[in-house]
Amino acid sequence: MFATSGNSVAANGLLSARIVASFDFRGKVRFCYDHDPAIIHFEYDKEKNLTDIRSRSINGDVRTIFQFTGTGDERSLSCSQDGSTIAALDGDRQRLFVLRDAQASIYRFGVPLVYSVIGKYSLLSPDGSTIGVPGVPVHVSGPDVLSRMRLFPPDKSKDVFFEDGEAYVDEAGSIDVYSYSDGWKKKRSMRKPGEYFYVREVARCGSRTVISLSDDKRSRFGTLDENLSGRADWLARIGVRNLLATFSDVVSIDGGYGRCVFPLLRKHDVRGVLQEIVSFGDDGVRRFKIEGAPLAMSDDEIRLSKDGCYALFGAFKRIPEVPQFTMPQQAVVLRFDVPDCKQQRTFGDLSMSYNYPGFTVASPLPCAVVKVKYRISCRGGLRCETRWSSIII
Repeated sequence: MFATSGNSVAANGLLSARIVASFDFRGKVRFCYDHDPAIIHFEYDKEKNLTDIRSRSINGDVRTIFQFTGTGDERSLSCSQDGSTIAALDGDRQRLFVLRDAQASIYRFGVPLVYSVIGKYSLLSPDGSTIGVPGVPVHVSGPDVLSRMRLFPPDKSKDVFFEDGEAYVDEAGSIDVYSYSDGWKKKRSMRKPGEYFYVREVARCGSRTVISLSDDKRSRFGTLDENLSGRADWLARIGVRNLLATFSDVVSIDGGYGRCVFPLLRKHDVRGVLQEIVSFGDDGVRRFKIEGAPLAMSDDEIRLSKDGCYALFGAFKRIPEVPQFTMPQQAVVLRFDVPDCKQQRTFGDLSMSYNYPGFTVASPLPCAVVKVKYRISCRGGLRCETRWSSIII
């Protein structure tokens, strides 16, 4: 059937996934970390008119890493793959915040941007080296970090997606691919499958780049190296197209770190009840059934952790007859039950916050080096390994 690793496959070919963390939340959530899995999200205080960017470990430790006045643009919250750089826009899309190495840089645009961040890496590139916004912001405070970063050409008002060192620009009838070498240069152009299709996501799935398109009624998917040809392409050969034909295809394929992911939802089911989660890459396709009560997705995104062992998404607390944004929601973290996903324990960061007018930035506590002994992996309770690690606090 489909390629899997290990032997933990049920008789029906499905692997299992279980909920390991959840918290009440309505909005976008993102994985953002270097080593131990952690989540970032906005938290708005209406009375004080302040928004926190918070980091939350899977075991529930929460800290505020940045604070600003006003609301935040949920879709803009972005994080580099190594967790060292975070970027976001405020709710008016007039201020740009870039957090790097525990320092905050604030920028302002002359007028609010008529612009929406579409993809996971539309505002900030995966390596944290490039910012994509239609305009040149003015430096307001903090280090001028943008002077050491690349700005995608500000005259490009179209949606841009960064992936694997390239920029994919969503033009009217094509997808144009740019690379950087002494400036941004167009490498190639691919025709879209129809006039009204727009790009929803560009994701790296193993050695392939997969593009998701939609016209709000239908979806199309293709691989870059096969020029969005469809039919008997790589997605068909590994079984992804068959799944998208059987279940709802009104989804986007997200990815990173070598694997991609998308939900299996019943066709025409407005409730968005999650049937399975599919992840795939060069080693084939894995299908996961969630243990316990069914969940209805409140958002159209599923994010994978670096090791591919965790999935993160938003869900309604109860399955609705007709979904509404105002209904109680939660952020859910699933753990995939496969042999190459070792049991891990995570620890919250030891940190303090420096405060200055209007902003708060978290920074590691200076002082000493503490040597900590901790358990890093267990396999079925039969064998556990321990390791000494030096943590600078």
